[in-house]
Amino acid sequence: MRTDPNAAKKQEGISFILIDDFQAKGIKVDPIITLAGDHEVNQVFFDDVRVPKKNRVGAENNGWTVAKYLLEFERGGAAHGANLRNALNKLRVVAGTEHAGDGSKLIDDPAFRRKLDETEVEVTAVEFTEHRIMSQLSNGQNPGAAASIIKLRGADTNQKITELGVEAIAYYVQPDVIEARTWGANVPPVGPDHTLMVMPKYLNTRAQTIFGGSNEVQRNIMAKAVLGL
Repeated sequence: MRTDPNAAKKQEGISFILIDDFQAKGIKVDPIITLAGDHEVNQVFFDDVRVPKKNRVGAENNGWTVAKYLLEFERGGAAHGANLRNALNKLRVVAGTEHAGDGSKLIDDPAFRRKLDETEVEVTAVEFTEHRIMSQLSNGQNPGAAASIIKLRGADTNQKITELGVEAIAYYVQPDVIEARTWGANVPPVGPDHTLMVMPKYLNTRAQTIFGGSNEVQRNIMAKAVLGL
């Protein structure tokens, strides 16, 4: 929350406050349905919400410093490499099931295999960057600008994997059977089971280059903190 409206810079004059009662008077939560049709994010409104001073983290007007510290771990602490490797392995299985235009297995199509191999190189690069961050953390260091590097490359690579997934299942991306993705539902998917989540994942990852700081923000951080521009 802003505690000094007269601060010289916008990022100054902000204090970091924890709210431990989301049912408190003045808090309103409205769901946001994503492009994939899922409810996993919300918009939150605060209307004269009262929070005790003891809930403040850090010094008054020093909230942006706290937020930046937390963002380093949000951007660099997720298991990007493991998630990407798992997604790529699943994509290879799908490519071994689906067919190319000439009727052969998609995994045997040279053009598609080249895309898979190029993406695997990027996945490996993300894994090695993540290992370097883990080494820093084990030595008591913060991720620093490396968090922006892995966030940007991880997001871009994940989008490429989901794009290849859409390419792999072809016309099976068209049916939108959201009921089949609901826990306990008895609705069968249209097409093979492995096609059900491909399009929703593709749509969901469109936001990955925005949330947690957009790619443009990450590039600005790297330009300043790494290249000294």
